[in-house]
Amino acid sequence: MATRRKKYWKRNTYYFRYRRRLILEMYRKYSQRYKDYFRYQLRKTLHLGTRNDFIRFHIPSYGRFPNLKVLNLKLHLTLPNCVFLNRLFRSCPLLEDLYMDSTCVDNFDQTFRFCIPTLRLLQLKLNADEFHSCRHKEFIFNTPNLVSLSITGPSLSCFRIHDIPSNLIQANLSIGKSSYVHDFQVSKDEASRVMEALKGVRNAVDLTLPFGTTSALSYCFDDGDDFPTFPYLRDLQLGIDYYFGWKLLPYFLENSPLLRWISLNRESESKYTTAMAEGKHKEADDTYGWKPPKQVPECLMDKLKEIEVRNLWRRKAEGEVVKYLLENGKTLAKMKISFEEDGISDEIDEDTIENFPRASESMILKISD
Repeated sequence: MATRRKKYWKRNTYYFRYRRRLILEMYRKYSQRYKDYFRYQLRKTLHLGTRNDFIRFHIPSYGRFPNLKVLNLKLHLTLPNCVFLNRLFRSCPLLEDLYMDSTCVDNFDQTFRFCIPTLRLLQLKLNADEFHSCRHKEFIFNTPNLVSLSITGPSLSCFRIHDIPSNLIQANLSIGKSSYVHDFQVSKDEASRVMEALKGVRNAVDLTLPFGTTSALSYCFDDGDDFPTFPYLRDLQLGIDYYFGWKLLPYFLENSPLLRWISLNRESESKYTTAMAEGKHKEADDTYGWKPPKQVPECLMDKLKEIEVRNLWRRKAEGEVVKYLLENGKTLAKMKISFEEDGISDEIDEDTIENFPRASESMILKISD
C-alpha cells in the first residue's frame, strides 16, 4: 500500500512540475509582447500614451482589466490604434472615468464605440491640424449611466449618443469652429451633426456651448425645425458668435422651463470687422438673429434668478435683448453686464441700460466696462 502511494505522489509531483514549467515557458514566450498587459492587469488607474504614433501595448484576445476604474489615454487616431481602442473598451467591465486626448492624423472612415455601461465621466478631446482630419470619424456612445460629458474638437465629427443618459449632470459640447462655419467650409448636413449631439445631452442639468458649437447649430437650424427640450436644465453657458448672434437664445428660453442661471458670452467684435474687411462673408442683419419669443417663456416668469452678459458690442440689437430680459424676468435677483474693452460701436451705454424697465424691483444690476 505504501509503495502504491509513493508511486502515486511521485507521478503527480512530476505532473505538477511539468505543468508549472509549461506555464512558465508560455509566460516567457509571450511576456515580451504582453508584459504591459500583465503588469497593468490589476490596476485601478491606467495611463497610456503613444510612441511613434502607435500604442506599444497589446491585449490578449482573452484579456480583461477587472479592477480598472480610471483610464487616461493620449494617442494618435491611426487605424491600428482605433482597433486597439475598441478592444480595450470591451476589456474594462468596471470603468468609471475615461480621459481621451487624441490627435487626428489620418483622414479615414472609422467608428469608435464607447459601449461602457459603468462609465460616469467621459472627457474626449480631438486635436486636428486640418479641418478635414476628423470629419469622417464617427463616435457612438452607449453610456446610460454617464454623469459628466465633455467633447472638444474643431472638426465636425459625428457624435451619436444612443442611450441618452438620464442622470447627466454636466455636458460641455465644444464641437466645431466658428470661422469654419462662417467661411462656408462646412455644409448644413455636416453642421447638423452638432444638433444631433445636442439632442443626446438634453437631460443635462448644466450645459456649456461655446462659439464654435452655437455657430454650427445656428447654421443648420431654421425656424420651424424641432428644437430639443431640456427638462432638467438649470445652468446654461451660451456662446454668442459674431455672425448668427442671438438666434438660438429664444429657443433655449422657451425649451428650458427650469432654467435658473444663464451666461451669454459675446464673441469679439474685432473678429467680425476683420472678417468683413477681408470679404469672407456678408454683413449680418441689424438684429443679429434676435427674434423675441411670441410668449414669455416659463423660466423668465418663475425660475430665472441670475443672468450674466459679457463682451457686449454696444449695438442697438444687444440693447433689445437686454431690455427684453429685464422687462420679463420677474424672478431675477441679479444681472451682470460687461462691455467689450475694444468695442467700436457706441449705440448704447450704461445709462441706456439703467433706464430700461424692470419686472423685478429687487433685482441688482451691475454694469462694468
